[in-house]
Amino acid sequence: MVVNSPIIFDVNSLVIPEGKSKVEYSVPYQQSLKVVVSKVSKTFMFRGVYQGKKISKVLGKYPDLTLDQAINIVLTFLAKMKQGINPIAELEHFENVATLSDFFYKTYLPLAKLNKKSWKDDISRFKNHIEPILGAIQLNKITAAMLSDLMLTVKGENRSNATVNRSRALLSSMFNLAFERELIDISPMSRVKKFVEQNHIERYLSEDELKRLMKVLANHAYYGIDNQIIVGIVEMLLLTGARKGEVLNLKWSDLDEVNHLWKLNENKSGKPRIIQLNSQAQQTIRKMSRKYPYVFANPATALPYNDIRKTFQNILQAAQIENFRIHDLRHNFASMAVNNGCDIYVVQHLLGHTSPTTTQRYAHLRQDTLRNASEMLAERINEARPNT
Repeated sequence: MVVNSPIIFDVNSLVIPEGKSKVEYSVPYQQSLKVVVSKVSKTFMFRGVYQGKKISKVLGKYPDLTLDQAINIVLTFLAKMKQGINPIAELEHFENVATLSDFFYKTYLPLAKLNKKSWKDDISRFKNHIEPILGAIQLNKITAAMLSDLMLTVKGENRSNATVNRSRALLSSMFNLAFERELIDISPMSRVKKFVEQNHIERYLSEDELKRLMKVLANHAYYGIDNQIIVGIVEMLLLTGARKGEVLNLKWSDLDEVNHLWKLNENKSGKPRIIQLNSQAQQTIRKMSRKYPYVFANPATALPYNDIRKTFQNILQAAQIENFRIHDLRHNFASMAVNNGCDIYVVQHLLGHTSPTTTQRYAHLRQDTLRNASEMLAERINEARPNT
């Protein structure tokens, strides 16, 4: 039942006529705005006609929603209709937008698994850094300010700028995908600035450090390091310059033991490559059990180790080596190759880089190598001096 209202419209004074359980009042000075009064509540309703069809939407209960607020909503709806937009359908679309967590697991991650080799890193970053703070919020309700605050929170947990930027890159990819799917009008990440990353000074081992490290690896039990498999992983990284993930995931089926080759079908660049195994790397491999598919399998799971940092730090401590990361073993391999006369092109292929420019950042010459080269050139020049 629709009741005509007086010009002076007071929501508080609206009552149910005797014998009725519910009544709908029209707001006289606002087209399409109604108030449904029942025994328990007063509810604002929008009722309109869009492209010849009746449409309606519950706006909210009074007094949680005021009359002025309801009028503003209706005016917005009517303006949308003039633009040829169904305001109810549009509103329902945005009300049904997925939360950040749902979007990550149901939309982003399945695509990442198909196109991105580091998708497992995305899961770790999302679970550890992003989901606890923004996971339950709908995509279209996440603002640039909220994302900037998240980046500061991640940074505040004593993480490097590079780590924060990896989380930022993940969020940027997610919101770009949401934009492509027309779930949001613009990516809020476009206004979230990157943190400035300090270029890390590439670290490699001095001759004395290398000797101490090799002593610990050769006598690891003496230093209280019982995990021979992780010791083998460290030796393999040191001897081949391979990436940690490549060594951890090495399978017996990847090896051509007759020709001493390691066939790497999937690497960071996405291209297959072959690593020539030197005699020392072969010896390290031969020490490993063939019980599992993985060469350096964790006996407790028969799968690759998830984390070797604790044992690696124990090895470094025993060798009295400081400020050295697992990835620095790769830097060390490149530096030793260059310092022992290997051409940069050869080093490029040893490391599996697609460009020599990438190799160049690893190939740091020791001061004595530079000094010897300078002295050699000076001698050549001096030989050209005339005898006086």
